[in-house]
Amino acid sequence: MTSLAAARITVDESLCASTGMSESVAPHLFEVGDDGALVVLQPDVPADLVEDARAAARSCPTRALAVS
Repeated sequence: MTSLAAARITVDESLCASTGMSESVAPHLFEVGDDGALVVLQPDVPADLVEDARAAARSCPTRALAVS
């Protein structure tokens, strides 16, 4: 990843249910850990992955993800 991020992913942990939707849409950006918690693998998103990050945020049933 370059030092210049095109966007940033944030998770509202109070809303996140760790359903795995974000991981299924963008497994290179998200992972549900062994403890059941969502892990953002690349919080600073490079330009070529921004649309994947946005698609994952749209797929989140609890609207816990934000891409800015």
